[in-house]
Amino acid sequence: MNKGLYLYCILDSPEKVKIDLLGIDNIHKPYVMSYQGVGVLVSEVSLIDFGQKELERKVRDLDWLHDKANRHEILIEQAMELTTVIPITFGTVFESKIELKELLKESIPKIKELFAIVKGHEEWGLKLYCDFSQLRRTISGLHDGIKELKRCLENSEEGMEQFLERRLEMELDKEVKNKAFSVADEVYEKLSSIATKSHLNELLDIEITGISKPMVLNSAYLINKQYVANFLLKLKEFEDKYSEFGFYFYYSGPWPPYNFSSLEL
Repeated sequence: MNKGLYLYCILDSPEKVKIDLLGIDNIHKPYVMSYQGVGVLVSEVSLIDFGQKELERKVRDLDWLHDKANRHEILIEQAMELTTVIPITFGTVFESKIELKELLKESIPKIKELFAIVKGHEEWGLKLYCDFSQLRRTISGLHDGIKELKRCLENSEEGMEQFLERRLEMELDKEVKNKAFSVADEVYEKLSSIATKSHLNELLDIEITGISKPMVLNSAYLINKQYVANFLLKLKEFEDKYSEFGFYFYYSGPWPPYNFSSLEL
């Protein structure tokens, strides 16, 4: 049977690490291959099942993709508990050790550069959502300009009421949007000042997130481990400050540094 190597991540040490799980195929155990001072976490796979064309076909099966992508991620996270890692994209397969080593040879300078950045750090993610209806109600009661328009509406003469109602709705729409994204900017800038690096990801639609509230911030932060407590404390402060306005903070970590160690092999 033709066998290849499935690649999970690069380790900053060539020393063996103990991985308790079976590999991506649920048959072979992952192991560390040493190369020029780094470790490469791989496992054997059948090229009949994990060759390029077969992978392209199988990833259309969402159940299969979810199961395998989850195993890929769990194996990287288990390695991360033992040493610094550079995660590799799901579905990276080599036909032989020779092919893998040739590509590693070209990538070693980049690998060493990435390890210098991510060593001693953790990646944390924050997705910020906003309940615009709740924010609208809060602003309606707090914003001086909005309160003045409401007073004018209450005391308006016949014929002016419809005009003032439209103006009030337009002002509310503008203030709600401005507030939502000014809070997102404030949160991102402050958290970025604690992080070594930060990254803005694309905002995801409700259909993708499965959450009924719109996303206003999708961000990742590379945090020095000695500052993680400060980072989480600041997150909690923001959560306490803005939850009554209708903001919902979904933060997670530590993760392998997916957003800060891009390496294509």
